[in-house]
Amino acid sequence: MTSQLKAILTFLLIAAAISSTFLTAAEAARRLPEGQYADDHPPLHERARSLIMAWVAQLTQGQSPRGPGH
Repeated sequence: MTSQLKAILTFLLIAAAISSTFLTAAEAARRLPEGQYADDHPPLHERARSLIMAWVAQLTQGQSPRGPGH
């Protein structure tokens, strides 16, 4: 390969990488529909915590019953 051909291929590769970056970029921020606010919904970790606490509250307390398999 000649140095001129290498330079052209390198330029085309860089141009393709840059253009693909701009063409596939997505806007990160989005607008919420009217009347909806982020404060209306608790964060995911708070919802998960309350769900786990509800599951734990349903567990029976005390020792497991004696018998086969225990």
